[in-house]
Amino acid sequence: MTFVLKLAQLALVFTVSYLVAFKVIPKFFTGLGRVLGFAMKPTPLTEKRILRFKQIKRGYACFVLVTMASVMSLGLELFVNNKPIYIQYGEKVQFAAIANWANFLIPFARFNDRVAANDYGIDDAGDLDCREYAAWIGNPDVLDTKIAEMEEGIAKDEARFRKVLAEQAKNRGLLYDPTQPLPESKLEEYEGIRKKAERLRVLRTELESGKASILMPPFPYSPREQLLDLPGAPPHKPFQKDFPILGTDEQGREIVSQLLYGFRICFAFALFVAFTGYAVGVLVGGAMGYFGGWFDIFAQRLIEIWSSIPFLFTMIIISSVIGPVSSSVKFAILAFMLVGLGGWTGITYTVRGEFYRERSRDYVQAARALGVKDLKIMVRHILPNSLVPIVTFFPFAVVGYMSALVSLDFLGYGLPPGTPSWGALLRQGSENIVNYPHLVYIPVLAFAGTLFCVVMVGEAVREAFDPKKYARLR
Repeated sequence: MTFVLKLAQLALVFTVSYLVAFKVIPKFFTGLGRVLGFAMKPTPLTEKRILRFKQIKRGYACFVLVTMASVMSLGLELFVNNKPIYIQYGEKVQFAAIANWANFLIPFARFNDRVAANDYGIDDAGDLDCREYAAWIGNPDVLDTKIAEMEEGIAKDEARFRKVLAEQAKNRGLLYDPTQPLPESKLEEYEGIRKKAERLRVLRTELESGKASILMPPFPYSPREQLLDLPGAPPHKPFQKDFPILGTDEQGREIVSQLLYGFRICFAFALFVAFTGYAVGVLVGGAMGYFGGWFDIFAQRLIEIWSSIPFLFTMIIISSVIGPVSSSVKFAILAFMLVGLGGWTGITYTVRGEFYRERSRDYVQAARALGVKDLKIMVRHILPNSLVPIVTFFPFAVVGYMSALVSLDFLGYGLPPGTPSWGALLRQGSENIVNYPHLVYIPVLAFAGTLFCVVMVGEAVREAFDPKKYARLR
């Protein structure tokens, strides 16, 4: 029943992701554009290009996969999390995973996503182990084993402690009396454990009567959670019985959740840098190509000087100077540093050439003769006719920025320690490649698969926008 429920949850996740990616988001942006005064109707040429892109099966399939994966990653807290989607005990009801998701979507808000153990029938001031609690609800008999382990632990600890007392008495030449009472501190410790065991007996009865219920995500692990209660020392190898499917890293954190959350961070970083860098590059390159003259020459010389700055060394120096900050702050700093250091220079020359060519066209001269302002000519007339190289190069820019973030994380100058990252996993794998090679090949396969899909999308877009219908990338 649990397996069927998880399959149903995953099917729901894929269905919702597809509907959001290909139904909700397109309609939202179409409606927003119409509200802002844009026609939002593709030209016949654009429709032909879109149809041609869909006919390129390898590229379109990769586009669907990458788009669905990026949309799914926005809701990871709902299906990859150690917090429950829903938990109820008596009148206490909490939606911890949803609150956790809201904290991600609204960074400045703080919704209560902590699940306290003493709120759900357990005499403990710490956080509730929700996976264990779900197992108890599913089978309350498991609590009998836990209670027996607690009582056995008391007996073993008492025997071990009396043995130590007997050895100490023997060393002093005294005879130890095993009937003498234990120290007050030990008695208080055992009394506390017995009270917890008694509370678990009461909880077992309550669970059998249906007082509590819980709904866990399909994959109940968190990328920052350390699984230190597993047998042996981390890292743990993949595909072992009663272990996480892909094992754990050096800190005992589960691998699959780190891969998924790492994809969200890496892909979001690449998209943000690409959009921001291309926006700056299109603005500067369009002005250079449209106005020309001294402005064009002066801007080219500045870009050449700026492009000569060594990117990787500068990023390392600045990252080391910044020091420890939160992951969201470091994300923003790295993104703007990457844009400022060179994320806009590459596309600038391409856009400059397109604007330089288009400004001599008859439709531009006609617009000038009608008194249309330069900014409107650039935005409404020249830019739509210069989008082919921008759209074509964009997926390859995303690949480059994903590689840049993974490289910085691998070198230790990227996101803060503890943040889910493919580069951090690769660094751990390089340090344990003989005994734990899974820390290398698992993130490498994930990274290579993602880059392959994005490159296939870029190649298909290039082919669809190519004037020669049957052109191929060689």
